[in-house]
Amino acid sequence: MKFKFSFWAALFLVFISCQNSTSKPSSDEIVRRMESLVAENQIPGLNFSIVYPDGKQEDYSVGFADTLRKQKLTTEHNLFSGSIGKTYLVALFMQLVEEGRVELSDPFVKYFPETEWLQLLPNANDISIKMLLSHTSGLPRYVDEKGVWDTLQANPDKVWTYKERLSFIFNHKAVHAPGQAWAYSDCNYLLLGMLIEKLTGSDFYDEVRSRILEPEELRATYPAIKRNLPNLPVGYSRMPEFSRLNGIVVSDGKYAFNPQMEWTGGGFVSTTADLARWAKLFYEHQLFSGEALKQITTPNRNGMDLGNGQQYGMGSFIYDTEIGKAYGHTGFAPGFRSVFAYYPKQKIAVALQLNSDYLGEKMSLIQYLDRILHGIKV
Repeated sequence: MKFKFSFWAALFLVFISCQNSTSKPSSDEIVRRMESLVAENQIPGLNFSIVYPDGKQEDYSVGFADTLRKQKLTTEHNLFSGSIGKTYLVALFMQLVEEGRVELSDPFVKYFPETEWLQLLPNANDISIKMLLSHTSGLPRYVDEKGVWDTLQANPDKVWTYKERLSFIFNHKAVHAPGQAWAYSDCNYLLLGMLIEKLTGSDFYDEVRSRILEPEELRATYPAIKRNLPNLPVGYSRMPEFSRLNGIVVSDGKYAFNPQMEWTGGGFVSTTADLARWAKLFYEHQLFSGEALKQITTPNRNGMDLGNGQQYGMGSFIYDTEIGKAYGHTGFAPGFRSVFAYYPKQKIAVALQLNSDYLGEKMSLIQYLDRILHGIKV
């Protein structure tokens, strides 16, 4: 009997030990997995960063910043983060809500009674601020209009106004009735940017800098408001023919057009390391309340089944991944792709960036993360 007790007791202790163990890929294994992704998907380069629950951070880089010159991509390179930039706006907006300066249920036009051109937008009078944040307004996508790309081709240095961006959807038919479906559109966040500048009386980027970037020491994140940007690798694009951007979109550090066009639809350049730190700050609600985070990460009723295990809350996707639920956002800019994510069960934050806008047909950005994080347990 004593032997049997000892045997089962030992087995139980082993079981408990396994349940409580920490398991993560080694640094060498992460690099091997990244190199495999680069080769399999025929992309030039890939950066990846991870922040563990204790704040320890690891940053990795494989591939090339310039394939012709054989210049290596490094963790110091800054890449366009695309629509991940919307999360800076969301954080700032939640602060304004909690300061009592705006209500999510307010109609947007309430704040712009004398701006007549807003009436040319579909659903203009029936769009609430919450609809804009959750992409349920029914506004079309202005970047889908050929005229946008014709304008960029004719005047790549153009500095865009609120009205000029949104004019491409004036008098268009709404994608759906306000609040009755889900359709992703940067136009929602362009309007929110207008409102932030109206409420604060200052430039959007100045607000992000003073409220987020400087206090949180995100020193390698800055506004994408000019064509010449420091530490920018070559970007490789396979955009549709109408964009006229197929090929290389960065030459000697100069982007193909003024990225100021994107503004609050994205509008930032960052290192992958800064993006991972930002994911941890954002999804651990270090800049706003837990109630605000709940609104951000709870799927809205129209964003509960977007396919491929994706849902949408308010400024954030909810992903079904190999290692469990994750919150995050992807980003696109011609020549670049990004994703950042936070895994609430594991309490890890990650970011991944490519200096190409094509992934191959085999996998999504979340599947890239699945491949790198396979087997992780913390």
